[in-house]
Amino acid sequence: MSTTNTLKLDGPLTIRTIADTKDVLSSFMEQKGGSGKTLTIDIGDDTECDLTLAQLLLSARKTAADGGMKIKLRGAAGASLLAVLERAGILTGDKKQDSFWLEGKAA
Repeated sequence: MSTTNTLKLDGPLTIRTIADTKDVLSSFMEQKGGSGKTLTIDIGDDTECDLTLAQLLLSARKTAADGGMKIKLRGAAGASLLAVLERAGILTGDKKQDSFWLEGKAA
């Protein structure tokens, strides 16, 4: 049986704050994670963010997968994060690959 735990990240989530955000996310993954678990990241729709947040989430997904966990967003990326993803070319146009960002599906 899988268990879901949620981490609320309040912004701004930018280069100025990403080191602290990484520490919070890493601690959350260590404390709440484990094989078979799904961890949910809740980022407010109007949260200010930049490319460093997208990079952190990509890294967290890899780390989670390596530990047998999954990470998902609470829902579809908000407008600010979506704009970052589009500018950075992270969205591929492939519905399955983009579902993490656009639908909040676990990956």
